Amino acid sequence: MTVLNVEGLSKSYGALQALDDISLHVERGEVLALLGPTGAGKTSTLMSIAGLTDQQAGRIEIAGQEVSRSDPRLRDVAIVFEGFNLLPTLNAYDNIAMPLRSPAYRVDDGVVDERVRKAAGDLKIDHLLERHVDQLSGGERQRVAIARALVRDPQIYLLDEPLSALDLKLRESLRAELGNLQREKSATILYATHDYHGAAAIADRIALIEGGRILQIGTLDELIAHPNHVSVGKLIGSPAMALFEGTVSGSQLAIDGYDFTIACPSGFSPGRIRIGWWPEDIEISKQKLDGYQQAEIYATDFRGVDRTLQIRFGGHGLRKVVPLDFDLVEGDQCWFALPEKQAFHFDYETGETIKNDTGQA
Repeated sequence: MTVLNVEGLSKSYGALQALDDISLHVERGEVLALLGPTGAGKTSTLMSIAGLTDQQAGRIEIAGQEVSRSDPRLRDVAIVFEGFNLLPTLNAYDNIAMPLRSPAYRVDDGVVDERVRKAAGDLKIDHLLERHVDQLSGGERQRVAIARALVRDPQIYLLDEPLSALDLKLRESLRAELGNLQREKSATILYATHDYHGAAAIADRIALIEGGRILQIGTLDELIAHPNHVSVGKLIGSPAMALFEGTVSGSQLAIDGYDFTIACPSGFSPGRIRIGWWPEDIEISKQKLDGYQQAEIYATDFRGVDRTLQIRFGGHGLRKVVPLDFDLVEGDQCWFALPEKQAFHFDYETGETIKNDTGQA
């Protein structure tokens, strides 16, 4: 069952087009991550769905009912903001209990107490319930804000960068707890974030947003196998896609600033082009091999179980994850190959994926 259906959502602030024809849906029990950089339109999308800002065009349905112009209190959503939005005059208990004491969702005091303590226990803050907001750390405040949403059982939870203000260790811990709670409650979640790792860890599908437009929606495997825009390569992956500019001439594609060409798929028009490879498809060697190009190790990053190399060549750079026993260091030479069959080609002007004359990207 579709819990949330958004069609043609648009919103502008003066001359700024914040949302441009946003369409998406979320199924019951699904986590859809809305992934994009700062200013992409994530918050405006969630605010419009919640009814906290007016959209100028489009249709919003929640559980089959159109709510495009409905009072926010009647939309049956729970929202968690990046900035906590806690009342400093109340303690943690009363902040968590607020939704259950509102006229729209009021329940008996016994139910309030049960749900507050359950949510606080799930998030490991039950010992903090009597403390006021100014006595809590940033991580504790974020847990209170999340618990305040969890005390209700709405049609959908709207989470707007709920973990971005936390340090890495706490962010990973709380992300795991959110995943467990989602599975226990079979909750439906629209999760806005700029963090690829967070989206990949918790989401069933990912909606990529940039400049107020949805670029592509799919599972992570689908996005990796069939990116439909150059920005998809920039937004997902760890490291992200290695992207270059070049020129198509006849059956050859020359990459700018470097002295080698690769075969160009049939059906491509001559002219400028963007081309990319997922780092996992790029081959790297400590020794010179036929067809490999020379490069320099510019920097390395130890990640515990592996290392990331930053490779520099011809004014370009790319990042590649290698095993720990790949023991080259900064300043060493290496050799790499860009497999032609794993390349993705993008229109130079629009950024959209170019398909060859057989319809393949």
